[in-house]
Amino acid sequence: MPKIVAQDDVIIRTAQVILDPNTDPERYAAFADYYHVDIPEFDDWVARVRSSVPDLFPAELEMVTDQEALLATLDDADGVICESLTIGEAELAEAPKLKIIHNFGTDTRNIDLEACAARGVKVHTLRRRVNIAVAEHAFAMMLVMAKKLPLLAGRIDDASLREAGFPARMHDRRHAAAANWGRVDGLGTIYGATVGCLGLGEIGREVAARAHAFGARVLYYQRTRMPKDMENSLGATYCSFEDLLAQSDYVSIHLPSNKSTEALIDADALARMKDGAYLINISRASIIDRGALIDVLESDRLGGVALDVHYEEPSPENEPLKNYPKALLTPHTAVAGRDNAAADMEEMIGNLAAAI
Repeated sequence: MPKIVAQDDVIIRTAQVILDPNTDPERYAAFADYYHVDIPEFDDWVARVRSSVPDLFPAELEMVTDQEALLATLDDADGVICESLTIGEAELAEAPKLKIIHNFGTDTRNIDLEACAARGVKVHTLRRRVNIAVAEHAFAMMLVMAKKLPLLAGRIDDASLREAGFPARMHDRRHAAAANWGRVDGLGTIYGATVGCLGLGEIGREVAARAHAFGARVLYYQRTRMPKDMENSLGATYCSFEDLLAQSDYVSIHLPSNKSTEALIDADALARMKDGAYLINISRASIIDRGALIDVLESDRLGGVALDVHYEEPSPENEPLKNYPKALLTPHTAVAGRDNAAADMEEMIGNLAAAI
């Protein structure tokens, strides 16, 4: 039976559910429920994937959480799935049977590619559809807020536009164009604007690529600067946290939730943002201080705030953030359909099977 050592992750666990017949039945049931919204016939899907890789199913999947646990389990491993854990000379020396390392993303800086090549170990990457979906959601939020779509939807007559605070009145069409007869002010564009990316990981890079393609200036900040060639490919410029806040028309958050990022966007950070700027969070709610966020919405100083992640999920019916017209809230749907995660998993399992 092949053995795969996998970095423990809530999505990577899907591979365990599919390939390891000894998976805890409770975990299997949890994933069947998780995928049900888009894959109601979960058992049939699992059976189909299993039948497509007869040389890999059944397999033993051992989940590890840290570098020490990884090292301790490599002696009889045929494959490794990792995301941030490193694979270098020390790890390869402990893995005489290893045939493939599959990174759960596109960034291979955690893998010694030369050492792998010297030992004949294949390295595969995965441009995750889930990350693309999240980036699309963040970018859609930018566009929707810039164009004031939540406020303008359905308002195509004078009365409803005036109700929303716009002095709707047709221009003199003998001399001027009819465009924006509602006289809606503050409509923006991404082209020519500055998009600031807090975090340039897998999702952040997808956001940056879209902003660059739309003609925006892209700034980014994170603790470790990216290699220059990666910056150039994304059209992204590294700057300080303070400069990003002060210069960006759109601030998009793609950071992990940990002690260093908790309440990173506090009252001081929000005060540094430009008047009329937009704040987008598709990462974790805890990165923005809740009280400071409500205060800035009360002040009406920002152009808007878009959140796909919330302090309580589901949020209570009386959630105060729902009361602000400039707050665009979605119910943690940026990952889009579960079929994206399923397709990612099928691709990765197919690569593992081909190598093992």
